[in-house]
Amino acid sequence: MTALYAVLLKLKANGDAIISPTQGHHAYGLFLALMRRSNLSMADELHASDSIKPFTISPLQGKFQRAVKNLKIIGGYEYFIRLTFLREDVFAYFMDATLKAASQLLRLESAVFHIDHVILRHEDSLFCRHQSYQELFTESQPVRKISLQFLSPTAFRSGGKRNVLFPEASLAFGSYLSKWQHFSPIKVDEHTAELLGKIIVARYKLNTHIMHFSSYQEIGFEGECTFELPSDFDEDSLKTINALADFAFYCGTGAKTTMGMGQTRRIK
Repeated sequence: MTALYAVLLKLKANGDAIISPTQGHHAYGLFLALMRRSNLSMADELHASDSIKPFTISPLQGKFQRAVKNLKIIGGYEYFIRLTFLREDVFAYFMDATLKAASQLLRLESAVFHIDHVILRHEDSLFCRHQSYQELFTESQPVRKISLQFLSPTAFRSGGKRNVLFPEASLAFGSYLSKWQHFSPIKVDEHTAELLGKIIVARYKLNTHIMHFSSYQEIGFEGECTFELPSDFDEDSLKTINALADFAFYCGTGAKTTMGMGQTRRIK
């Protein structure tokens, strides 16, 4: 069965270093450098493709010290990057790459790390999990209230305008639907897209944050949002939309999910 994976790549810092405050694009670079150790052509394909990418990456997480406008990595401490995979072959090459790089050094901006281990399961499943598309789809529940937590700056590209900085249901669930239809062997009803505009935002608690890239910045929202599905949605529609909400744990939300933005989990 085609499976979805969310894992933590645990890294140990070889020494102190100063890095920029948000480094999702550097985490992306570290991931591609790692993948090249297993399958060079796939790494180049993932980087060059303009299509929907089959993975997401969080910014580096861990204990930092403030250094003016930057962050200080502390030598000997553990850090982690959360990665998710929407294609099983990409996950397999990633795991192969971590084995091949076990005794080698990896660089994230000016910081140098070595791989400590990869966590495939976490006792509370807040970050790590794996299941098949079939399991995710069949296990979804037909509930009418869906709460999501956006863990890193999240934004949408819409009609060539500036970033949309609010989780409009049609944009949030539309991003999940497009990735689901692209990667899942189970295609949902083609009329699902028409239902998304009927979902309402029941309540939210959001703040905007800046995500720094090498030569520019992106603004996105973080926080929690509860969506309410209309009473006239039938059970099949409810289950489908709930499956898409569960899928957000793996596919992320909105733009630049391969560079640290849009990390998402469902609150149940």
